[in-house]
Parts: sequence; structure tokens; C-alpha cells
Amino acid sequence: MIYLHSPSLSKFGKSNDSVLELSRKTAEKSLSSFPKEKIDALVFTSFAPEAYTKEFHIAAKLASSLHLKKNIFCIRTETASSSGASSIAIAKYLLESNKFDSVLIVGTEIMSRLNREDSNLLLGSVLSETQQKFSMSMAQGAAMIARLYLKNFSYHEEDLFYIAEKLHANGFENPNAQLQKKISKEDYLSAPKFATPLGLYDISPLSDGSASLVLSKFKSDFELIGFGYGRSEFDLINPNPSFEASKIAFEQAFSSANLSPKEITVAELHDAFTIFEVIGAEDSGLVPKGEGLRFVKEGYTNKNGKLPINPSGGLKTRGHPIGASGLAQIVELVSFMKEKGKEHGLTHSIGGLATNNFATIIRRLK
Repeated sequence: MIYLHSPSLSKFGKSNDSVLELSRKTAEKSLSSFPKEKIDALVFTSFAPEAYTKEFHIAAKLASSLHLKKNIFCIRTETASSSGASSIAIAKYLLESNKFDSVLIVGTEIMSRLNREDSNLLLGSVLSETQQKFSMSMAQGAAMIARLYLKNFSYHEEDLFYIAEKLHANGFENPNAQLQKKISKEDYLSAPKFATPLGLYDISPLSDGSASLVLSKFKSDFELIGFGYGRSEFDLINPNPSFEASKIAFEQAFSSANLSPKEITVAELHDAFTIFEVIGAEDSGLVPKGEGLRFVKEGYTNKNGKLPINPSGGLKTRGHPIGASGLAQIVELVSFMKEKGKEHGLTHSIGGLATNNFATIIRRLK
């Protein structure tokens, strides 16, 4: 059995701290309620601190700054925008090796030091050479996927507003969210388009932020019961409003948890672009194929709806510090499950343009 302890989250937005300093502050909150002498390993995760803040060798530096024992195992993971979720995988496998009892996980990204153009180039580097030759950016790839989804299932561009409206309403109530602003349909329709049909309110912001928690064999109120991962090919040019890597990850997670999608009571799904939330909900089986946007419009996935999806505001409004997001989803999920008494929670994290994806299922013990 693997249990979750001491989840911690920084305020997302813009930070004056270095990656190392922000990581230390977040990790210290986790260690304030979990004995640091019990930590056997530290897994640090970040997408590109070398490029964003010119920082290197952070895992060992972090262990030193936290005054962890000297025989601790330190390692860093990186899987693009699913890096935070990959850190859960590594910690899980370390515990299952029976060589470790407790693993501290910390995910941090400082993105604000690069301007939008340079950051877009950095983020675009995760695309395949073929995609880059087509001058495709992440937003353009997501826009093609969004347009195909709308066409295939007979929706209109303005229907995307309902996802953005929900996420902004949720983020407005989240004290850690970067974007705390409710939006109207007029706000949405008058906003500039970045890659049609995706506009200002469809795309996650550049963010600084950090998340941490402890995975351990020592019992707590929250148990990691399901985990899955999937990969898809990079050189696919024709977009598809369904992600093979996600479907593989979801299938593994539900199988290992011995659960069906109908038993999930809350989910935090990757929504760097609004349409990705809907596609994730469909690929996971939480809602029927082609019906995801209708479910949003009808309030089914609202924070107080039958199946809350992204009650934190998601990556879209909480913020998307690339390396921290997958871990932040789990911290937010645990918080919501504890507050609302939810039993089974699902997280979903996308790496790149849906090429290296993860799914995690958490159970709240009664």
C-alpha cells in the first residue's frame, strides 16, 4: 500500500524566488507535518530550469537546503508538461522496490523570466521535427484538435465559452490560483484569438509555482490505488480529438485500481487548453464520446455538479508551471476530496502534444 501525506502548494502566478528557493519553501510545508528523518528519497521534477532560470543539479541542492540525511537518494524527472505526474511514478516504483519507505516529491517551475515568444519556442521544442517543419506551435496543434472536435460533434466555436466560464469561476474561489477572475460570454467572445478557435480564455498562462507531498508506506487518510501511463507517436500530423496515450494511461489506472470510470467522484484533468478537459473526460470514460462539451454546458461537471471536473480551476486558471502541474493536480484533488468527502479521485496529465501521458487514482479512506 502507498499513502499520501502532507500535500503543499505555493501561490501560483509570478514569483521572485529561484526554483531552488521556491522548492525549499514548499517542501518545508510538507515536512512540517511529516518527520524528515523518515524521508529516504527525494524526487524533484521540473521541465526546464536550465532554460528558464539557469539552475542545475537542483535535486541534491534541495536535499541539502532541507537538511535531509546524507544517504538520501536524490533524482530529477522530466517528461515535458507531465513532469509532475512522472515524479509520482518514480516515487511509486522506489517504494515498491522495498528499499525505501517514504519519498518526498517536489515539483517547481519558474516561467516568468522568459518572454512569451522565447517561452513558446521552448515549449514548442517538445514537438517532433516534422511538426516543427510545419511551423506548428503547441497552441496551433491544440487549435486544430479543437476545430476537429467541434466539427465532428456538431458544436459551435462559442460553445468553448462554457468550459472557460466554469474554469474561471472555480479559479475565482481558489486562493492559490493565478487567474482569479470570473468571465462573461461577452468577455470571452471579444477576447483576442491566439489560434482559432482558441482565444485568450482558452489557453493557460505562463506560471511560476511549486507543489510537494510525501508518498509513503506509512498509513494516512489517502491511498494511491491506481496509476497508468501511455505514449503515442510524435510524427502524426493529422490531429485527432482523442489521445491514444491518455486512453492507455486511463485503462492501466482503472485496471490497477480495480475501478470503473463511473466510480470516480471528482477529477483534475489536464486543460492547458480548454478543449483538452473535454477530451480527457471522454478518453477516460467519465462521459460519453462526443458528449463532453454538452455535459459542461449542462453543469454536470461544475464544482457542485454530479461529477466535478477541475474544481481547482485547472491549469487554465490555477496556472500551469509546467513541471509542477501534474503534482499540483494531486494536491488540489486531495484537498477537494477531504473538504467534500469524495471517495475516488482521478488526475490526468499530458506530456507534450499528448505524447507522454499519466493517470492517477486516489482513494480517501473512510
